[in-house]
Amino acid sequence: MTRINTNVAALRGLRSVQRANSLLNTSLERLSTGVRINSGKDDPAGLIASETLKSQIIAIETSIKNSNRANNVIATADAALGEISGLLNQIRGLVQEGLNSGALSQTEIDANQLQIDSALSAINRISANTTFGGDKLIDGSKSFTTQVSTTNAAKISDFQIDEAVFGSSSTIVVDATVATAAERGTLYYTGGDLTQETTIEISGSVGSQVLFFGSSSTYENIRDAINAATDVTGVQASFVDDATSAAAAAGTVTLAATGTAATAGTATFTSTGDENDLSFTAATAGAFSGTNAVSVVFSLNTDTNDASSVSVTGNQITISLQNDTNSASIAVASDIEALFNANTNATALASISLPDDNGTTGAGVVSGTLTNATLNNGTNNYDTNNDILITNDTAGLLTGTNIPSIAFSLQADSNDGTSVSVSGSAITVALAVDATQTDTSAVQASDVIAAINGNTAAAALVTASNATGNDGSGYFNYTSAAQTINGTDATGATTATLTLSSQNYGSSEFVEINVLAGSFDTYDSTGTSATQISRDVGADIVANVNGQVAQGTGLKASVSGANLVAALSFNAANNTVGETAQITITGGGSLFQIGQEVSAAGQLGMGIEAVNTARLGGISGKIYELGSGRGKSLNDVGPNVSGADLVNIIDESINRVSRLRGRLGAVQKNVIETNITSLGVALENISAARSEIIDTDFAAETAQLTKSQIISQASISVLQIANNNPQQVLTLLG
Repeated sequence: MTRINTNVAALRGLRSVQRANSLLNTSLERLSTGVRINSGKDDPAGLIASETLKSQIIAIETSIKNSNRANNVIATADAALGEISGLLNQIRGLVQEGLNSGALSQTEIDANQLQIDSALSAINRISANTTFGGDKLIDGSKSFTTQVSTTNAAKISDFQIDEAVFGSSSTIVVDATVATAAERGTLYYTGGDLTQETTIEISGSVGSQVLFFGSSSTYENIRDAINAATDVTGVQASFVDDATSAAAAAGTVTLAATGTAATAGTATFTSTGDENDLSFTAATAGAFSGTNAVSVVFSLNTDTNDASSVSVTGNQITISLQNDTNSASIAVASDIEALFNANTNATALASISLPDDNGTTGAGVVSGTLTNATLNNGTNNYDTNNDILITNDTAGLLTGTNIPSIAFSLQADSNDGTSVSVSGSAITVALAVDATQTDTSAVQASDVIAAINGNTAAAALVTASNATGNDGSGYFNYTSAAQTINGTDATGATTATLTLSSQNYGSSEFVEINVLAGSFDTYDSTGTSATQISRDVGADIVANVNGQVAQGTGLKASVSGANLVAALSFNAANNTVGETAQITITGGGSLFQIGQEVSAAGQLGMGIEAVNTARLGGISGKIYELGSGRGKSLNDVGPNVSGADLVNIIDESINRVSRLRGRLGAVQKNVIETNITSLGVALENISAARSEIIDTDFAAETAQLTKSQIISQASISVLQIANNNPQQVLTLLG
């Protein structure tokens, strides 16, 4: 039976057509976009997985981009450092050539010095102008900012922060403790004065030297001969007298300053009423006297609408009081106190307070007779605890013209702090002055001691400490006359022990004695149990840095961790087991985001130190000193400045630049380039995985398209037949 009203066959045919068209449209969409999942309904689970992989792909692509950028930055810095290295080698050649004074005229030496000056200027110019993207690279702006206390600074001769990642922390604390002290290569000789002609070859890390001794050579002769060849061998000699079990006496001088500290002057402005008095106290005891006394002047404002104010001219503080229409003061004491404390020029001269008998509010109106309040401190005196003991560091080795001396002077500018400079064996301490530039009451003995011990060149000559019974808290009264530190030599008794040691510490340092003629027996330690040997090698320091064992080189301990790559060198005086030092990294450096994760694991924090003539160099000095008029030029070579001094500075500078280039190169090769390679492989695999999920299979989808087209056409034919059936029924009505 055929029904006309509800053509079920036609509806079924229509549904088939719609389904076929939907499949056809889906195939057309996938083939046209190349993507299998075009909306969430296509594959919800596949969409989630593909979007996760897409996010990871973007992160990897960005990391590769960042890594390439970082690589470019480092390559730029390395290129500039290469030029600086070339200039340093050029300087070395010019210095070595200029030292050939027997074959060069003074004009030729001057020409070499001119080239050296030009090269030094070029180094500074490269350091200041090497940029990438507008950022300077090697002027020190990309080095880490560190903070170290005076105490810890005295223990450390040098430290370098190469890499650091702060993460969520604002600072990084570097704690170092000496676990095993570094050692020099050391041999001992206890054979007494020589009784026969002796020839020895003494060798060290620098080189070898053959020494000849007569049959009557004393300990002093042996010591002096070895020390005369120290620059050639790297071996130095000293001795003690075992008969007295004491070293040769180091020279000492006590810089004494007596007196008592001046009390800061005070003045109280008393006015009528309650809680309206004001008390003033000079900021610095003994800083102002006579015509330089601080004064406080009160006045009324000329305009009733003006508020109270504080102004300073020289050592005079003027307080202008607010007044009413009747020209009477309406200024409240607490307001005056607040205004005074907010004025830095005023507080630099004096402090203000409310006298105790006025209570605590200061609510009273300042009125009464407006007069000057003068804070006269009287004469400048100095506190106890200000005596300083200066001791010659090396017993019996500094004699004659090499005896250290120390002199004190005043700075020319009141804004300058205490500083120390060294020329040869002469040490000059320039003391800070107050605003009057007439006294030194702001400088305590402890500050002077810290300044001397904190200067590498000065600390190599002397040690400053508190005299007996002093704590260094007293203000230091200076004398401008140079104080000479005399030492005494030990005598060459047959019971003495001659110590032969390498100049430096570490496993690369050694002392070796080869006896070519005569008798010269050396031992590995002092005492009756000594073992006779002819060679001894030093040992490197071992330290614990932030809980990690840091094997050192000489006195330098280095640590390399995930978040910190650093190195620090202990002073020889602090090269003892259990000695600690602490450095706080407060910021700075260059942060490179080279990983996918925005965390310490994906970041590289690297410091690039300043590479200019003021920073290049080492223990021997800084490279700028080789310039004309700087003290170590070719024209300064003579009795007090050796050619070796100049070469050592250059070599230390070359090593510093080479080390920096090597570190940057290692980061490039082992970190950045490997990171780019590994990220590239990861990107390939993750992209392939995402393709499996989301990309269209063109072969399968083309077959599906053909199928959908056939079904669509068939469905249309069926729908046509279904629609024709009712027409045939209508013929029955005819």
